[in-house]
Amino acid sequence: MTRKLRKRRVISGGTLALVSSSLTALLILFANLIVFKIADYTKILVIAGPIPILLPYDVNFINTIVLFVIVLATPYALVKYMDYRWKRKVELLIPVFLYDLAGLVRAGYTVPKALEIEAEKDLGPLTGLIKKTVARIILGENVSRALSETFKDQTPITRRFIETVAEAHESGGRAAQVLSGASSHATRLEAFEEERRRSMKVYVSIIYASIIIFMVVSAFLLFFNTALYESVRKGGGRLFAILLTPDQMKGLLYYTTLLITAPSCIAIGKIRSRTVAEGVLHMALLYAIIAVFYTYVDYLVSMLMSFLSL
Repeated sequence: MTRKLRKRRVISGGTLALVSSSLTALLILFANLIVFKIADYTKILVIAGPIPILLPYDVNFINTIVLFVIVLATPYALVKYMDYRWKRKVELLIPVFLYDLAGLVRAGYTVPKALEIEAEKDLGPLTGLIKKTVARIILGENVSRALSETFKDQTPITRRFIETVAEAHESGGRAAQVLSGASSHATRLEAFEEERRRSMKVYVSIIYASIIIFMVVSAFLLFFNTALYESVRKGGGRLFAILLTPDQMKGLLYYTTLLITAPSCIAIGKIRSRTVAEGVLHMALLYAIIAVFYTYVDYLVSMLMSFLSL
């Protein structure tokens, strides 16, 4: 019963975050595009093809879409990421938990009694789970089922080592040996996982740097496009009719930056924590940076043109 109540609370928290963020995002979208009409709907680029694509390139319109995505995705992703962090803390405590259990069993306690003793210790988020397991055992459930049901929603690594506790209980006289071996294995695995996470920080930095470099390159592309456009416009000629305007070029580069950022950030989440939630949070941060950049990139282009005209 306790497990079911906890599961409902987690689901309701995620659902509440998703519903509230959806309503807020839709309200922002409606207010900006319908009420305040901040977008210029005449700025639409038609991309020819079997099915022509109408692509609005007004920066205010794209900013509104970006804000919509950030408000929609961030709260739910934050709730899921905090849930992952809690489970990760439980996983980090498993080696200590198994080591203590092995010591208690070696001292002559049974696995259920050792769990009761462990429930009295301060093991952070793991303490509550141990207490729930002990409560289930006291109410009549066998050790294996009590452990599997209590730790059902934890990470695969946590569940794997919790199964070892049940196996130790069933192994009788070999319980201490099984738990001791599991503790050593969990310690080595955790050290490997921590090393992997540290090494992955380099790839995260590379992804961030590549997106920033792309934005810098976009600023120079806008500068050259603006210079060429103004030169051809003053001189006239057929080339003027096929050139993209500076606003059109900026809109296309804005869309391109957003499109390459999304999968890159999802990759960050899957690489670092094996969750999409962390990737969505990185995406929200980078989307905010990109929106600010393209909102004020015209000032940077103007500065470059003024500098080169001296």
